[in-house]
Amino acid sequence: MTTFFAVPRLVSCFVLTAAILLTAQIAPAQEKDDNEKTGEQAGEAFRQALERVMIPKSRLTNGPQVRRAFRETIAPTTEATVRVKCDGKDAALGGIVGPDGWIVTKASQLEGQVTCRLKDGRELDARIVGVDREYDLAALKVAAKDLPTVDMLRDIDGDVGQWVATVGIDNDPVAVGVMSVDTRRIRHQPGILGVQLDQVKEGARIVKVFPDTGAADAGMLVNDIVTAVNDTPTPSREKLIGEIKKFSPGDDVELTVLRGGKKIKLKAVLTGQPEGMEPLNRRDYQNSLGSELSQRRFGFPKAFQHDTVLKVTDCGGPIVNLDGKVVGFNVSRSGRTESYAIPCNVLVTRLIDMVNGSLTPREDEDLTAPVEPIEDEADADEASAEAEE
Repeated sequence: MTTFFAVPRLVSCFVLTAAILLTAQIAPAQEKDDNEKTGEQAGEAFRQALERVMIPKSRLTNGPQVRRAFRETIAPTTEATVRVKCDGKDAALGGIVGPDGWIVTKASQLEGQVTCRLKDGRELDARIVGVDREYDLAALKVAAKDLPTVDMLRDIDGDVGQWVATVGIDNDPVAVGVMSVDTRRIRHQPGILGVQLDQVKEGARIVKVFPDTGAADAGMLVNDIVTAVNDTPTPSREKLIGEIKKFSPGDDVELTVLRGGKKIKLKAVLTGQPEGMEPLNRRDYQNSLGSELSQRRFGFPKAFQHDTVLKVTDCGGPIVNLDGKVVGFNVSRSGRTESYAIPCNVLVTRLIDMVNGSLTPREDEDLTAPVEPIEDEADADEASAEAEE
C-alpha cells in the first residue's frame, strides 16, 4: 500500500537529480574555449538547467513519478472505471456502481451516441437511465454482468489536506492533488452574454458585441434589441441582466431579438470572462490563465474542493484517498487549480432516484441545458451584474 511518506521521498529524489543535472550542464560550459562557447550560450544552458531545479508545483504533485507512486493504491478502482465517449470522442470518465452494468458519470458532458470503454478493452453502448440535474450526475446502463464495482466511502466525508487521486482506465492515475476545502454548497456563478447595453423604448439595445463570446457566436449585432430570454420578457436593460444572471457559463439561452423591425430567435451559449473584457477580480484573471474549464462547474448543493488539475474530459469518474477508498466523483474542473467532487455519502442517496426511474430524462432533453440556480446572496453582487452585459 502506498503511504503518504512515499510521495515526499519521490519529490526529494527528483529535486536532487535535477541539482546534479544543473552541475553537469554548467561544468562543460566553463571548460569550453571562449571562442566556442559565448556568454549567451552559457546563459541559455544555465537557464535550461535552472528550470529543471525550479520545478513547478504542478509537476511536484502531478508529475509521472508521483502518479506512479499511487499505482497500487488505485489498482482496484481502475478495474471499475470506464471511459465515457460520445459519438466516438472522449467525453468523461465514469465509475461502475453496480455489477450488472450501472455506471455514474457527469451528465452535462453527454451528447449524442454514448458508449463506455471498460478497463478490459470492451466498448459497450450505454443508455442514459437517470439524470440528477442539481448535481450534474447521470446513471448509465450497459449490457454486462459481473462487473467490478468501486469501493465507496459512504459514511463520512474526506479529510482536508489528504492526498487524492483521480482514477482512469490506465494503470497510473489521471492526476493527483490534495483535498483543499471540506464539503460545502458551491454557489451559482453567473454566465456572460458578451455585450454592452443601452436602454431604449423597446428594451435593451446592444451597443457593442465582444468577440469570442456567446453573443458573437450567436450572430448578435449592434442595434439588436433583446426582448426576451427563454420566452421571459426583458423590457429593460436591468431585466435582461437579471435573467442572464440566472444561468451559468456553458448554459444555452434562447434570445428573442428585434432586428430591423422583425423578431428573430437566436441561441447563445453563455461564457466566462471573454477576451477584451477586464477580469472582474483576481480569481477570474488567474482562471483565465489555465486550460479549458467545465461548462457546468458551479451551483452544486454539496461538493468538496481539491486542487487537482483535470481535463474537462477527465471529470465524471471516481477519486480515491490513500487507502484506495473512493471518496467522491469528480463533477467539474472549475478553475486553474480548483476542481469539485460530489462526496460518496451524497452520491449514494441520489443514485437511488437515478436508477429507479424517478429521474429518467425525456428523449428530447438537452442535458447541457441550464438548471435553475441555487439562490445565494452573493449572486446579487453588483460587480457580477455588470459582467452580465
